[in-house]
Amino acid sequence: MDIRKSPALFMLSIAAISLTGCTDRIGMAGQAMSEIRNSPSQPIEPPPEAKLVEDFVYSASLVRSPFLPPSLINVQGPNIPSDGVRPDITRIKQPLEQYDIAQLTFRGILISPEGQQYALVQRPDGSVANVKVGDYLGPNDGRIVEITPTQINLIEIVPDSRAGFIERPQSLVSPIN
Repeated sequence: MDIRKSPALFMLSIAAISLTGCTDRIGMAGQAMSEIRNSPSQPIEPPPEAKLVEDFVYSASLVRSPFLPPSLINVQGPNIPSDGVRPDITRIKQPLEQYDIAQLTFRGILISPEGQQYALVQRPDGSVANVKVGDYLGPNDGRIVEITPTQINLIEIVPDSRAGFIERPQSLVSPIN
């Protein structure tokens, strides 16, 4: 019988040839793996010699940080803990000190007819309060030192690791509209 005249027989022969090719590939891979397993092991090269790197001494620790605005640098001073930094426990707390900074939202600024600049701060309940430079926000005695169109910069007094207190800059940034 001629394979070319019977389509079913032709397809069957093509399938048999294809499977034979797969079997040959699997057999070849198995043979190659057994050759690799039976070959002698190769010696491992030693790791490269480690080069000594000189220690780097950071000498700009007393220079102004590029990540803080200059207005906060002047108020904050150097990052050396001071024994004189303490929260004023006799000061009467202001209403916005009961909220964490993350709960408050900076909504914008107002300028009074006398030229006094106020920031509008939204409480968690949705009501809005106005604050000015020198007022306090947040639970860490955060004193407002600057109001810009996009944020309120303040200095907080927080405990440090040595049972003392340090001043830390904090900002309340306007949400992007």
